[in-house]
Amino acid sequence: MNLITRLGMFAIAGAALALSSCATGGKSPSGILSNFSQLDAGYGTENAVSSYVQPGADFKQYDSVIIDPVTTVVASPGVSPAVTDQLATYLSESLNSQMTDLKIVSTPGPKTLRVRTGLTDVITAQQAGKGVKAVHAAPRATLSGKLGSATVATFVSNVCFEGEILDSVSGERLVALVDHRLGSKREATEATSWAAVRSGVNQGVVRLRERFKAVR
Repeated sequence: MNLITRLGMFAIAGAALALSSCATGGKSPSGILSNFSQLDAGYGTENAVSSYVQPGADFKQYDSVIIDPVTTVVASPGVSPAVTDQLATYLSESLNSQMTDLKIVSTPGPKTLRVRTGLTDVITAQQAGKGVKAVHAAPRATLSGKLGSATVATFVSNVCFEGEILDSVSGERLVALVDHRLGSKREATEATSWAAVRSGVNQGVVRLRERFKAVR
């Protein structure tokens, strides 16, 4: 499996996501992704994954990548920036660990991909407050031990993922994926450790890699 394919798998991976129906297109409730009409019919159902791969996309032409900072959009009250920073760190680390054969750059170019990812708890058929958006330019994992909070455990259980890979020059979407399996499978409690949450994010990356290979 070549690296660009693996990049596609991991760049849209890490955690899970559920948003409103994509049938009408437009933005997700979180506002992280747009043009939901491109995603397939898996979206909006329990434990669903919806994805899009541009027909005929030639990933072999790319040899470098821009990794945008992870974005979070959180509606649950009582979730501190330290918690979202922790999850953003886990996702960032999972993405960057796959880039050993690609040059990570900061400037767009004809052979450069752009990867955008986000975590959110703004999901389908769930009452929630207004989402608070944060861009984690330099996230840090500062929490350890057990979650120790029912509020944090509920958030960790429900947090969802969305992401896309773009051509860095044209902005054309090459790949998009929305997944909320990881959140529903994680089911954290107050006794869950942060190490287990980190492991769950990594396991989610592996699961999404398999999904991406299938849809591609």
